[in-house]
This record gives sequence, C-alpha cells and structure tokens, in this order.
Amino acid sequence: MSSSKIFFFLALISLFSYSLEMNGQKVFMTGDSHVFAKIYPQKTEEVLRSQHPDIDFGYWAKNGICFYSFNSNPEYYDSIFNFKPDILIVHLGTNGAYDNSFSRPAFREEMENFYSTLTDTLPDVKVVFITPFTNKKRKYRKKGKWRINYKNRDVADEIIAFTEAHPTTFVIDNNAEAGLSFLKTKGLIRTDNVHLTEKGYTLLGEQVGKHLLEIDELWASPTSDSPSSLQPYQLEITKEPENNFE
Repeated sequence: MSSSKIFFFLALISLFSYSLEMNGQKVFMTGDSHVFAKIYPQKTEEVLRSQHPDIDFGYWAKNGICFYSFNSNPEYYDSIFNFKPDILIVHLGTNGAYDNSFSRPAFREEMENFYSTLTDTLPDVKVVFITPFTNKKRKYRKKGKWRINYKNRDVADEIIAFTEAHPTTFVIDNNAEAGLSFLKTKGLIRTDNVHLTEKGYTLLGEQVGKHLLEIDELWASPTSDSPSSLQPYQLEITKEPENNFE
C-alpha cells in the first residue's frame, strides 16, 4: 500500500473518530431507589436511543438518598465526575418529601449545594431535574390510614423555582404530569405506595425519555450562543384535582 493511501486511510479513521466524539452526547442519570430499580433508567435510555442512537448512557443510584446525601457523602459524586456527562438527569426528592421534618428553605439550600459542587467540576453540564411523582404515606410508619403525601408538590415547586433561577438547568415536572395516575391505575405501584412495579417504572421511563427528547437545547450542536441564553424547560400541563383521591 502506498504512503498516500495509508495517509488517506488514517485520515478517514481520524475523521470518523472526531465525528463520533462531536455527535455522541454523554448522558448520565442519578437518583434514589427509583433509578436504582434499573428498569426506569434502562427504558429512558431506550427511548433516547430511538432518536439519538450514538449517545453514551450511564447511571448510578442509591436507595434512600436525597440532595443532602451527596453533600454529606462527596464520594457519591464520583460516578458522575468520572463519566463527565454532557447531560445529567437527576431524579431526587422523594425521600426529602417523605421526611416529616421537610423544610422548603432547607431543601432549596441542599439543591444549591448539590449544583454548586457539580458545576465546580463540570461547568458545562446541562442538568435536567425530574420532580418526584405523587405517593402516599402513613402518619405513623406502620400504622394509620394511607394519605396522599402532598409534600411532593412542595418539592416539585422548589425544583421548578431552582431551574428558573439557574440557566442550563431544566425540569420535567412529572409530579404534575402523572398527577395521581401511578396511585390510581392498578398495577403501577407497589403496596408501599412509593415504589413502582416493573410496568410502572417502564411507563415512567417512557414518559421521561419522551420529554427529554422534547428539550431541543439538550441535543443542539454547540453554537456561539452563551449558555446563559438558554431558557429553563418546563412542561405545560393541566394538573389533576388532588382532592378527589385519598
């Protein structure tokens, strides 16, 4: 083979590698037990690959965690920092809303600390927060009547307010979209009224994946526009009445 042909062949390989690097977004999901269940992130990945087959997708989760957990356990960031995602999907808030001592100002501060630590290392990452879907809880852990946990709406509102104040962050308000559907539809939620069945997590992954694809700013090629020109994404949804189900 002549040297010119070898050079041409190597140039093609280099160009192909560069194309993959430029077009293949790195997408990472992190969260609590909902993500840890695997079905949810795997279905989200499947939906994303239907339109973006070249993405590099990964996820890490731990049962029982919230934003505060990352702040008190810095090693929880390691999987995110090592992956170096272009897009980070964050599903946290369920455990915060389940805590009887939940406080909106404290929750907001925990989000601020999480985001500050995240962007100190990954300043260009685009973060999509998923609000927790409605669940139920008892006044006492093993006794009492199951009641709607309306603190999930407080968590969702704080997440929305946070994204409005931080460019290059987005929100998928699953709490408003799903409403009480996971609780009201037979076969979607387990008897603990918090965790979903396989069918439920599959549906959740489909919903989240679909809405991620609708956020054009996540998938646009880099331009000369500054990151601050991006506007937070929020679903336009009519919420279900929440006083007709207990």
